[in-house]
Amino acid sequence: MSRVSSRQAVIIPFSVLFVVACDGGSSRDAGWADADTVAPEDDADAFDAFDAADADGDVAVDADEELPPSRPAEAPLVQWVDPFIGTGGLGFGVGSAFPGPQVPYGMARPGPDTTGASSAAGPSHCAGYWYEDANIRGFSNTRAHGMGGAEYGAVALMPTIGMDATKTSWQGYRARFSHDTEEASPGYYAVTLSESEVRVELTATARVGLHRYTFPSSAGSDATVIVNIAHALADVEIIDGRVEIDPGEAEVFGFATFSSGYSGRFGGMPVYFLMRFSRPFASYGVWQAGTLFESETARTGADTGAWLSFDAADDPVVEVAVGISFVDEDHARMNLDAEVPAFDFESVRADTEAQWETALGAVEVEGRWERDFRIFYTALYHALLMPTLATDVDGSYRGIDQQVHVAEGFTYYTDFSLWDTYRTQHPLLTFLYPGWQTQMLRSLLAMGRDGGYMPRWPLGIGYTGGMVGDSADIVFADSWVKGVRDFDLREAYDIMLLTALGPTPDGAPYGGRGGIQSYIDRGYVSIEASGGSASRTLEFAYDDYALSVLAEALGETEDQALFEARAGSWRNVYDPASGFLVGRHEDGSFPEEVDPVAWQDYFAEGSAWQYLWFAPHDLPALAETLGGREAFLERLDRFFELSAAEDYFPLLPAPYYWHGNEPDLHASWIFAELDQPADTARWTRWVLARHYGDGPDGLPGNDDAGTLSAWYVFSAAGIFPIAGLDHYLIGSPIFTRVVFHLVGGDFIVDAPESSDRALYVQSANLDGTLLDRARLPYDALPGATLHLDLGPDP
Repeated sequence: MSRVSSRQAVIIPFSVLFVVACDGGSSRDAGWADADTVAPEDDADAFDAFDAADADGDVAVDADEELPPSRPAEAPLVQWVDPFIGTGGLGFGVGSAFPGPQVPYGMARPGPDTTGASSAAGPSHCAGYWYEDANIRGFSNTRAHGMGGAEYGAVALMPTIGMDATKTSWQGYRARFSHDTEEASPGYYAVTLSESEVRVELTATARVGLHRYTFPSSAGSDATVIVNIAHALADVEIIDGRVEIDPGEAEVFGFATFSSGYSGRFGGMPVYFLMRFSRPFASYGVWQAGTLFESETARTGADTGAWLSFDAADDPVVEVAVGISFVDEDHARMNLDAEVPAFDFESVRADTEAQWETALGAVEVEGRWERDFRIFYTALYHALLMPTLATDVDGSYRGIDQQVHVAEGFTYYTDFSLWDTYRTQHPLLTFLYPGWQTQMLRSLLAMGRDGGYMPRWPLGIGYTGGMVGDSADIVFADSWVKGVRDFDLREAYDIMLLTALGPTPDGAPYGGRGGIQSYIDRGYVSIEASGGSASRTLEFAYDDYALSVLAEALGETEDQALFEARAGSWRNVYDPASGFLVGRHEDGSFPEEVDPVAWQDYFAEGSAWQYLWFAPHDLPALAETLGGREAFLERLDRFFELSAAEDYFPLLPAPYYWHGNEPDLHASWIFAELDQPADTARWTRWVLARHYGDGPDGLPGNDDAGTLSAWYVFSAAGIFPIAGLDHYLIGSPIFTRVVFHLVGGDFIVDAPESSDRALYVQSANLDGTLLDRARLPYDALPGATLHLDLGPDP
């Protein structure tokens, strides 16, 4: 979820809300000992139904109905991507996706920023667009994908008819629109503004947003384009800016510095721009603080802007190419000159679409339902949107120390939502796109070199300190154990040690591991030492496991032993009385009362139920601690039964399994890791069916830079990684055939009987060798075929 506010300790009294919303809250106060009384015993069949049918009924089929034949998802694969998926939702079920175009991991992300009748609430507008809105308040060129807090939205334009002082703010120039006039596909977005009848079309290169506005001829000389420096997304403030018009070159340039929940922690994030128009201005001007200055060319400050007017009588089309840079205005111009030297909207669109076709072509699937194709390829698309390119065409980038550097031998990216993405998105890159993952690793290493510390949630040009843990440790370790090693491991490891072995000094740009001294002294982060103490302890233990892997690779035997021992620190927050992993006081005592479904202050974005399974690197030991393998798996199964019995209400966090957030994302795959794969098949199919769809509410929460989408890609294909371990688990593919085009050769998952009736593996073989465990060594996959016989019974 990664919501920006209340990052370090989430204290939300949701228990009462759960009672009201879900009608049955009293049972949720029970601990593990009473859990068997919660779910009705006669609901087992309902748990297997998966609630899979969509509105058209093209997923679930009756038992006596003939199954549709299997067929491939035909090329072009971009036809299966629907960028509107995840742009809607309510409350904690908002996906925070946006429908605008970009290239994979691009810098420029032009798109519509929408609003209701009077405002755009931050939680539903973190990417600028919310499907339920009826108004557009501008087309900005920067945003993030899937965040739980709003950032960016800088550098916005708006086509309108005429200009007056009321249009110096979005309330004066917002425009109604209808979804009936919208189009979106990889590399393209279009909409018609209702009152003005202006047709807006957008496409993008890596560093340039290209806008095409077609005005009605009736607009005459009042066809106007507004450039609003003060524009940003909801809850984001522009704190500085400048705009300047060059009428002779038909250009507008300047910068806008925005500040919000994360960017405000390092003083704000500047975005520099150079806009080049396809034709001369008929008239122009600037404004400041709501006052118009016709025919003037420059203003400096946060509340400034410009307008450019054109005569639409003979030529209704105005194109604008917007070059972006995080370095300076000269580099924005350089990027624009290099990527869009001449106006050719259709050529740019075609090239961007071709980039997406190549990227999506890394996986080919066959299945029975087109709906599955749409969800799958949109998920893969979403997993390739963030991090954000931050390197200009000459290799320059403004680093996390806010100084300008040159990326030599790599491409520099920023905006790493690592607390989320280390679980699924980065493992997907390691598996399917190791070239990109290498660039990401080198970017993180550059951040550690430039800023002094490995980041956890870097945004733009600064540390934010968001969330908990040292998640980059796991990203590096997972890459290493799965063969992505083209980076300086020694340098990366030495930087990681700086936050693993003690607190950072006062005044350091990055806070490191909050509560680390308590963790070192006691083996856990005490409640008194830090908010989110239990979550920190659990994350630190996982981080230390990752460091032990890297220490072993470097031959650092003493470090390896130290971190292997510390990797078991999760045991120190196990409370035998409650049966959960919870916070612990400095004196060693546990809280007297544990509410297992509440977001208590010793958890970061989660509850005791959701964090109970969080020792992904040490699951056999976790099972022993919680009563042994059989009891553990029974309890895990009951956890999902409780979840399935809940009325799904995405407005609020789920009390048990919550797929809209990260801590328990691996939970359905624990069964396979502990050699009970039938329940992994059962519950991953349930998650896929209940929590994903092909509508605007098709994501169960913030996608968090592609984390939920990457989970879908893996799980729908029937395999899954536990980050940092050297194997993949086998589940239940929803497709009859999946072909991964890996660097070393195609890996094929062949499951011809797969359907909603046949989900359990009867037998599995890898290249003809029968498997006796539901796992695959990572290095055995290139060039191999996994054949799965699926049937209706476990």
